[in-house]
Amino acid sequence: METKTDSRLFLRYSLHQVSIKQFLKSDFIKNAGLLFSSSGIAQLLALIVVPFLTRIYRDQSDHGHMASFLSLVAIGVAVSTLKYEQAIMIEEDRSRAKSLVKLSMWINLAWFILFGLLLLLCQRWLLPLLDLTVFENWLYLIPITIFLTGVVEIMTVWWNRERKYKRLSGNRLATAVTSSGYKLTHGLLSFTRTNGLILGHTIGQLMSVVLYLPKSLFKQLTTNWTEVRELIKTYQNFPKWAMPSTLINVIGTNLPVLIITPLLTAEMTGYFSNALKLTYIPLGAVSYAIGQVFYERLARLKSEPERLVLTNNIVRFLFLLALLPVVVMVVWGDLITPFILGSDWAISGQMTQIVVLFYFVMYLSSPFAAAFEVYDKLSYQFWFTAAFTLATSLALYLTLRLTGNVFHGLIAFSFTGIIVRLAMMVSCFRLIGSNVIGKLLTGLVIAAASIALATFIRYSLS
Repeated sequence: METKTDSRLFLRYSLHQVSIKQFLKSDFIKNAGLLFSSSGIAQLLALIVVPFLTRIYRDQSDHGHMASFLSLVAIGVAVSTLKYEQAIMIEEDRSRAKSLVKLSMWINLAWFILFGLLLLLCQRWLLPLLDLTVFENWLYLIPITIFLTGVVEIMTVWWNRERKYKRLSGNRLATAVTSSGYKLTHGLLSFTRTNGLILGHTIGQLMSVVLYLPKSLFKQLTTNWTEVRELIKTYQNFPKWAMPSTLINVIGTNLPVLIITPLLTAEMTGYFSNALKLTYIPLGAVSYAIGQVFYERLARLKSEPERLVLTNNIVRFLFLLALLPVVVMVVWGDLITPFILGSDWAISGQMTQIVVLFYFVMYLSSPFAAAFEVYDKLSYQFWFTAAFTLATSLALYLTLRLTGNVFHGLIAFSFTGIIVRLAMMVSCFRLIGSNVIGKLLTGLVIAAASIALATFIRYSLS
């Protein structure tokens, strides 16, 4: 009955739905634009800096070790708050939402202490396993960076709830400037280069924390533990389902780094990490901006017919926005990447051509994952991320073991990941109340035709 009612409401509302032109002028796009503009500038800055970093830090293994460091940090951050910070957005009472902020902070601090102790006890076998012996002294930055990043994630949700998009956008830009500036300065002054890449990232996160924390925080250090205990019970599904789901998803996303380094070399991981910078990271900046605003909007409109029109407009907007650059990288990535990074990075160009379609699908599907939390279907999210990680890890690992060819491994990884992410996207749209299968089939046809045309143009002109 609810589905039929939604369908009638949607039909009635769709007669008055906004055009794409009107959608682009809406407050949704304006708010996302604030985040995207800063993300876009930050990513543009990162792209400008990358060619200098690849020439200053010329050893590909330096970049591989940096990728391993970031993967370990991402895994730690996935559990550092037990995902209670995600409940901040959907809690209706502002005072209780503040208590969720404090709860998340306390859990993050506890994990920081635990991670530090584990590192002291386990570093003898952890360093050789992950090929991190070249920066042994800097391994202690991992728990520090996990803690700082956890604080950033907590405050990002809080300021998103408060709709402080200017603060969110300014923070991202300042963090990118600080991090990139330090990496360049460190390298040019001929300090230990791997340390410069890693330390630059940590300093960027520290800057983000400093800019995010409100001045009033130090006046409100007291915690209502009775209320906190109630919130722990109320939102027990977040550590039960959202945290394991996020952890599995992070492991799945970082699988190439976690598998390529021990099976092949850190140098090969370095090639992959810079292919990642030219594909997923720019796409992720747009996806992040849209996703943050969509999460807040969907939480308010989850039972309203407007959500259907908004969702359909977003998926069309995202697809059309990224189609051309994705097609260009699929067909000409092997030429563009070495031109940007330098002639020593030709292998990164070939990797870019392989993985860009997978990261295009990640970019399209990621904003809509908010539906799992808004509609309290965290168990669905867990099983999808579990399937994603298991399928892609087996595809990559078995292919590398059988062939020893990194390109074959990435093809298997990307193809498997695309299938699972598309299935997840269909599930998210069904929760929202919309059917995306027709749009996906249309998008696949358009993308395939565009790639075929671009391929014809490239080789007919050569």
